[in-house]
Amino acid sequence: MTPRRVKATVVDAPGYEACAALGDLCLAVRTPRSRDFVTVEVGPLESAPHPPPAGGAVVPESAPSPHLTAPWRGEVHIGRRGAVRFRLGRQTYRLTLERLNEAAWGFPWVECEFELERR
Repeated sequence: MTPRRVKATVVDAPGYEACAALGDLCLAVRTPRSRDFVTVEVGPLESAPHPPPAGGAVVPESAPSPHLTAPWRGEVHIGRRGAVRFRLGRQTYRLTLERLNEAAWGFPWVECEFELERR
C-alpha cells in the first residue's frame, strides 16, 4: 500500500527512465509538458513491465518509460494550487508538482519533484 505521503524525483531526459515508484504506484512523466506543467500517468506498480526506481532514485536506462495499463492520466501544474486529485481503484490521491526544472540537456527535458498523498 502507498504510504500516506511520499515524494519522488523524476528525470525525463536522454538516458533516464522518466518514472518512479511511489509505494505501490508507478508515476511516469509523459508529453506534452511546458515550463509550468507536466503530463503524467499513474498506475499500479504491478502494471509496469519492470520495476521503476524506488524512492525517486535516478537510474540511467536506454528503454522508454513503462507502458502502464489502465492508468490515470492528467496534467499537473507547479505548486499546491496546481495539485490534482484522482482516483485509482477505490483509493483517492492528491498529486503535487513541487518543482519543475529544465534538465541539463535543455528544454523539453525536465527534472520534476512530486508529492503524492493518499486521501
